[in-house]
Amino acid sequence: MALAFSALAATGAIAQKKYGSEAGWEILVKDDMGPGCLIKKANADGTQIQMGIDAKGKMRGYMALYTKADANVASGKKIPVLFDVDGQKFSGEAEGQVIGGYRGAYVWVNNADFIYDLAKKNAVTITPEGGNPVVVKLAGTDAAFKALKACQEAQ
Repeated sequence: MALAFSALAATGAIAQKKYGSEAGWEILVKDDMGPGCLIKKANADGTQIQMGIDAKGKMRGYMALYTKADANVASGKKIPVLFDVDGQKFSGEAEGQVIGGYRGAYVWVNNADFIYDLAKKNAVTITPEGGNPVVVKLAGTDAAFKALKACQEAQ
């Protein structure tokens, strides 16, 4: 499957409204994305994963990974990233962002269905160039993505 990843520009603090929660994931509305909706989960190790839909213009998906740990990430810095989704590998370029005490990066996904398809997967391993791999377990994403779709339809 061909899938292109490209950077999402750092946007600073953006208003997010809580839509609900499902299976350990928060569902939020992000006004600057059309509005679009996202799911967010904080892991015990202090990492936070966000996956969502940008509904401005042609719908597209995005992923973001943040940590409160000291990470070698600067706002606007381009970071080559490898993604392993249950053994299927993708590469792309993320753009660093520092926001609200978290350091991390966003990456656009050129196919919004890729985000929804993650509900059928077990884990995604994200490895930034020069960094340690971060494994994101996708347990509960089936229910969370159903809520994300409902959120998108309500906007």
